[in-house]
Amino acid sequence: MSDKVEQVTLTIDDVEVTVPKGTNLIEAAAGAGAEIPYYCYHRHLSIAGNCRMCQVEIEGMPKLQIACNTGAAQGMVVRTHGTSERVADAQRSTLEFLLINHPLDCTVCDQAGHCKLQDYYYEYNSKASRFVDNKVHKVKAEVFGPEVVYDGERCIVCTRCVRFCDEVTKTGELAVLNRGDRAVIGVSPGNELDNPLSGSVVDLCPVGALTHRRWRFNTRIWYTGEQDSICPGCSTGCSAKVYVRDDKIVQVKGRLNTEVNQEWLCDEGRYGFERFQPKARLSDPLIRKGEYLESTDWGEACKAGAGLASADGQDSAMFLSPFLTLEEV
Repeated sequence: MSDKVEQVTLTIDDVEVTVPKGTNLIEAAAGAGAEIPYYCYHRHLSIAGNCRMCQVEIEGMPKLQIACNTGAAQGMVVRTHGTSERVADAQRSTLEFLLINHPLDCTVCDQAGHCKLQDYYYEYNSKASRFVDNKVHKVKAEVFGPEVVYDGERCIVCTRCVRFCDEVTKTGELAVLNRGDRAVIGVSPGNELDNPLSGSVVDLCPVGALTHRRWRFNTRIWYTGEQDSICPGCSTGCSAKVYVRDDKIVQVKGRLNTEVNQEWLCDEGRYGFERFQPKARLSDPLIRKGEYLESTDWGEACKAGAGLASADGQDSAMFLSPFLTLEEV
């Protein structure tokens, strides 16, 4: 029996693309150079299909379909907002509904600058709200656990965080409470969000509903530099993204690497970066003189290191930090 995956060719915004049969249209569109906006979809979580932002028009179907839960098929013709005014209008309406009860507090929101709601509003809507009634008020700054704070008014109930705790950590601390425009995310009674990957729910949140307790109001994203890195906390070597301001690490996030850590990062790796800050690191070589280690220059350090060559093998030892990378060793 052949293990070869069947390939299909479809057309997305007048561009032909060939993908494995069943690939969802969000991923297929990326191969055709078309972006389909979404909130609830994540490639490493189950399909929820509740944000309705990823609607597309498929030739032969009377209604718009959600791209996250529609698989690619041979000969399919798909149109996104780029070539279909019907799709563009549906996405504008979806954004308008999401913003009905959303607070206008981008200026004080930690997610400002890398918020999907903010980005998509400018790209797909940019219209003044027609809503004139009072907004629904929900819980603010609710502590979910040692590391995470929740803002119910900013939440769009995409359920990424709920699915993450159900499917990845399998701890099930979070759930959707209430219904309709009163729906919020809550911690199950008697529990708190305290699993080893709890900080990953903040990375997953497409808006500013979930934030880090220790990093709240720390810095703005546009003041930071971004660098791809590897977490040295253990032998897994998770891919990470490091944010730096004034030569200091201000935040660490998980980075997509399907073969290693998918997109998750444990709390130890995420919050344990203080040991890499300038104050915690050695800036000069040290030589032991008697009972104490004394700072010296690299010339003296190299001479001392060369002296080890004359030592008998049984009388010498070398100690390496477990946090060194392979390149440093």
